[in-house]
Amino acid sequence: MSKINQTPTQRVTVDGQEFLRVTMSGRDYDLPFKVLAGKKVAFLDISGQVSLNEAAADDIVDLLLEAGVEFDTILNPVAKSNALAHAIALRWNKAKGTDIFKTVVARKSDGNKIQATYRSVTTPRDQIMSLTDDDAEYLKGKRILVVDDVYGGGGTTKGLMELADKAGAIVAAHAVIAVEAGVELPKGIFYLFTLPLGE
Repeated sequence: MSKINQTPTQRVTVDGQEFLRVTMSGRDYDLPFKVLAGKKVAFLDISGQVSLNEAAADDIVDLLLEAGVEFDTILNPVAKSNALAHAIALRWNKAKGTDIFKTVVARKSDGNKIQATYRSVTTPRDQIMSLTDDDAEYLKGKRILVVDDVYGGGGTTKGLMELADKAGAIVAAHAVIAVEAGVELPKGIFYLFTLPLGE
């Protein structure tokens, strides 16, 4: 069963443009509606969004703590989820008294032994993500939290899960800020809110 914290959202119009207003950690963030892969959807872009990443990390960690999740480190895709993974790791260390001193980033590369082919919603062609030999060795036997910004078609998630499996890691949980409306969710995903389709 998927876990959601029921983050408050509402559709608003500002200067004639429609947004999805999301309230995380007591702050409002307006996400514009854009057309992606032929669908009009509330668009979450976390690149460079310091406050948004920090607020989302607060709420994701609260959700994971409430569910009793335990993990040793984080695996996320390059590059826009890096800041989110970092913020989650800092909050997890503080809340649990642990020492996650390294998170692992799956890189877009085909030069490494452990790799997976995937296709994301924003890049509708096959891509390759991989782990360096050192990162694969680091993940071996560890319980990991898979982190990304949005769950859409599931291609990136499948790639990350494949890398974790090939590295001998144990996926403890999977957390994203949001999921796209109407998609079939994987079992056990943690998310804050749903990105609705536009009209």
